Amino acid sequence: MKKVAYIRTSTGKQTLGIEVQKDALKAYQPTHWFIEQVSGRKENREQLNKALDILEEGDTLIVYKLDRLGRSTKQLVNLISQLEDNGIHLNIVTEGIDTSTATGKLIFTILSAVAEMEASLISERTKQALAVSENKGGRPRLDNTTKVKVLEMYQKQVYTVKQMAIKLNISESSIYRILRKFKYKNNKG
Repeated sequence: MKKVAYIRTSTGKQTLGIEVQKDALKAYQPTHWFIEQVSGRKENREQLNKALDILEEGDTLIVYKLDRLGRSTKQLVNLISQLEDNGIHLNIVTEGIDTSTATGKLIFTILSAVAEMEASLISERTKQALAVSENKGGRPRLDNTTKVKVLEMYQKQVYTVKQMAIKLNISESSIYRILRKFKYKNNKG
């Protein structure tokens, strides 16, 4: 049975954080180590993915704290479900949770249920707010006048994209989207 240690800090400047986690996890005698310095909000983390790829039924993933696995409730609930579905144990050192024991499973299940309930409540509040709001979500549609202004300003080559965005009160990505669409149509015609 493998014991896979996963260590994460948010930035490269947090080397002390890595050392603290390493020292705490050494007591669990991991057979594999995966360390990365990336935001916990990032969904696709290379080292976490590698750690998850080598884990098999009966193996254990060891982390210093639950938030090392992810920052959002949705992320944690999905990851926890994935581990449980594959028969992989989770050991969270600072919280004293070990899902290979009956008590650890109970505590973990309760934490997961609370996290799932929190995610559901957020979803309900969002749906209620959208139901009474004129804004139904998504980005606002740009009118044709704004699109024409973008193309005219671009063709004059007087403004940078950033200046155009400020003048027209739209995002730079909207300008790039309009330009791509315009160029695509010209290439077709």
